[in-house]
Amino acid sequence: MLSKCEYHMFMPKQALSVTIEDANVTWLRGRVRSGKRRSLSEALDDVVTQARLGGRTDETRSVVGTIDIASGDPTLATADADVRRAFRSALGGRRPRG
Repeated sequence: MLSKCEYHMFMPKQALSVTIEDANVTWLRGRVRSGKRRSLSEALDDVVTQARLGGRTDETRSVVGTIDIASGDPTLATADADVRRAFRSALGGRRPRG
């Protein structure tokens, strides 16, 4: 005979119906499938929490693999000049204020 097991959990959450764009639903589902979240609701709650906290999060993030370092400058000796040039290009040649 199986014994009855009950769980009483306090969840300070509210059910809510939201309408969001298809691309955002796809992105949230991807977060769930990646194993980072257990449900679509949890993924959405995480996004709202991060926005409310100004982007601060306890989640560890990695930038590994997001930057390619030029083989001709592996020590980044010219990085400052390269970044300045990229900003000038983005600003249409104008110098940033400040």
